[in-house]
Amino acid sequence: MEHIVKSKVILPSMLAFALLPGANPTVAQQGYLEEVIVTATKREESLQDVSIAVTALTAADLLSNQIHSSEDLATLVPSLNVQKGSNNRQTSFNIRGIGTQSFSTAAEPSVSTMVDGVVMGRSLGAFMQLLDLERVEVLRGPQGTLFGKNSTAGVVHLITQNPSDEFSVDTLLGVEQGQAYRAGFNVSGPINDTFGYRVSGFGSTTEGWIDNVAGGEDLNNRDEWSGRAKFRWNASDDLELLWSSDYARMDCNCTVNTLRSANPDPGINIGALQAALDEIAPVMPGPENTSVNLNGLNASDQELWGHSLTANWSVGDFLVTSITAYREASIAALTDNDSRPTSPLGFFQTGATDQEQFTQELRLASPADGRLNYILGLFYFDQTVARQFTRQFQFPGQQPGTGISTFSVDTTNWAAFGQATYNFTDSWRLTAGLRFTDDQLDFIFARTREGFPVGVPAPIGATPGGTDEDDLSGKLSLEWTPFDDGLAYLNFTQGYKGPAYDVTFGTDPTTLMPVNPETSDSWELGFKSVLFDRRLRLNVALFHSTYEDFQGQAFFDPDGDPNCPADNPGCDPEDEPGSFALVNAGEVQTEGIEIDFVAMPTPNLRISGGLAVIDAEIVSYPGGNCSFGQTGRGECPNGDQDLSGGEMPFSPDWKASVSAQYTIETDSLFDVVLQTTVRAQDDVLFDLAQDVNSRIDGYEIVDVAVKLVSQDEQWSANLYVKNVFDEFYVTAIGSLPSFFFQNAYVQSVPKHAERTVGVDFRFRF
Repeated sequence: MEHIVKSKVILPSMLAFALLPGANPTVAQQGYLEEVIVTATKREESLQDVSIAVTALTAADLLSNQIHSSEDLATLVPSLNVQKGSNNRQTSFNIRGIGTQSFSTAAEPSVSTMVDGVVMGRSLGAFMQLLDLERVEVLRGPQGTLFGKNSTAGVVHLITQNPSDEFSVDTLLGVEQGQAYRAGFNVSGPINDTFGYRVSGFGSTTEGWIDNVAGGEDLNNRDEWSGRAKFRWNASDDLELLWSSDYARMDCNCTVNTLRSANPDPGINIGALQAALDEIAPVMPGPENTSVNLNGLNASDQELWGHSLTANWSVGDFLVTSITAYREASIAALTDNDSRPTSPLGFFQTGATDQEQFTQELRLASPADGRLNYILGLFYFDQTVARQFTRQFQFPGQQPGTGISTFSVDTTNWAAFGQATYNFTDSWRLTAGLRFTDDQLDFIFARTREGFPVGVPAPIGATPGGTDEDDLSGKLSLEWTPFDDGLAYLNFTQGYKGPAYDVTFGTDPTTLMPVNPETSDSWELGFKSVLFDRRLRLNVALFHSTYEDFQGQAFFDPDGDPNCPADNPGCDPEDEPGSFALVNAGEVQTEGIEIDFVAMPTPNLRISGGLAVIDAEIVSYPGGNCSFGQTGRGECPNGDQDLSGGEMPFSPDWKASVSAQYTIETDSLFDVVLQTTVRAQDDVLFDLAQDVNSRIDGYEIVDVAVKLVSQDEQWSANLYVKNVFDEFYVTAIGSLPSFFFQNAYVQSVPKHAERTVGVDFRFRF
């Protein structure tokens, strides 16, 4: 009851606070809001002229809120959430309640992540340090026409800084409570009148915050390094070439989950539960538990690197753009996920994934100021993902049973697209777009098995498989400009995500059927405005989207056909001892309202933020999965359940963020900037199976900072406190198999789930 009252008070307070005037760190000295330029339509336009719901975060927004990784973006964008997995291969973004989290090597995300126009083919490449960014654009809702097949829920686009016209050096040093350190730099400037460069680097070390009572160092520690070099050559007055190369590495003893609960509910083996609890002592399961008792290794090593060449060629009043890119990503992970200091049944598993991709995009953009303007394009994508996974079981008195699966998935995609806008009058215009997509998906799978056969699927020789699909999706948008700096629009957009296979350790490729493509239809009514003499920017969007053949991950017990109904083609009953499967989870619907704002009556005060109220629902999923916990308690006697009417996981009903920043000008060498950020959200469910034990209550987080900024902008010092009131929260909850721990649930605890103090120093030369 106390939490409900607190939430009902804080949300209206945040909204009322939001309507006060504020200031933007990128504002001009005159005291009004500057224009924000985005590339949401693949040409540079004002944020207020784009008939798409877009959140644009500037470099100043990211720095002032200590946003150093792509995962942290969810703290500033209410419609954006992170579906946390046991490593970055299984972690993905979620927009408006829609996202894909899957162990399958042959499944792609529903939210597309891009860096400088280059799409990341898998979620692994999306989670990185944010290095020397100009801005981040979060496009909400299906973006299939211009951004392709894996943007059925939206796009997260990272735009990095280009070489500067003048020589500059920027450095960053940071220290955070709990022994976290970071340092970064960028050097930029011209070599001559036509050639410029920019070189950036960033590194951080974070000590662990999960105590392992079995001994050794604290867990969830990590070391990260990244670097980027960009070169710009103005080969002629009409031709600009941009080359970019980047590299990133992350090593960690992570991601370790803590025991949230282990309850003696009806239907479970009380003796086995008590034995496990005695074994993990002195660790006590609880909602705020940050300790584990583990004997095994927990490690993840990740590398990302790539190159891209962007050419912009002006042909008369037209612009031809070519983006050619090659990228690789790899991750090797080992996790002791039984939550015990012994290995029940001798269970052990480890996996390694290597991904490489080549992309080519070619676009023609007409002049933007004509009555008719358009963009035409071609896109090609070729990707190979190779994976090896080892699982071992050892039963008492028996030789270990070991299975090794080796498989690779090849994806070839090409598309032709176009979007045109016709201006009927100065106030009315119509935009229409189409994209034709062709997908070819092929895989080859092999598995060996040695020793005791129970718990390890049967061996199988190298077996190929494949499928192909094509799709025609479109967009229509009617726009009206009722007054200067005002835009109203109504959109109908379609999205498409290609076919997939449930290619995992337990796959039987001889019977495997493809998972159908995921498609979406979305309506969006929006209004954008700049009011009160450019002192308030207010954008509102109402949306309704329906997803057919939604691709989701589910757990199935192997005890018979009821666990693998005919409408779940990704489910394989031969997977033992139960497995996660990629399935078509029926029809899903999401609808709601989003508000973004920045207000400022004076140059000294800025208030900005947003609110998302979202109802994301499973409309139809009669043959739904059951969680480990539900199965262990006997709540799913037939092995499945009707999930129709359930809520989508990782999607709170409402989420809000408000940031206030006030600048105190002084007569000394520096000014003082005071900042407070409040973010709050409703309760959230973390399991598609609707397991009641995988839900957390809503929470509110307050961050504060005091920043000293030199008046010549040569240096700054920022002292901040994250989570001032020490509000504990988690980012994921899941149940454990009963052969690990009876009726037990684990949770992912982020570093800032406790109060953290830090300081950043920046120097510019």
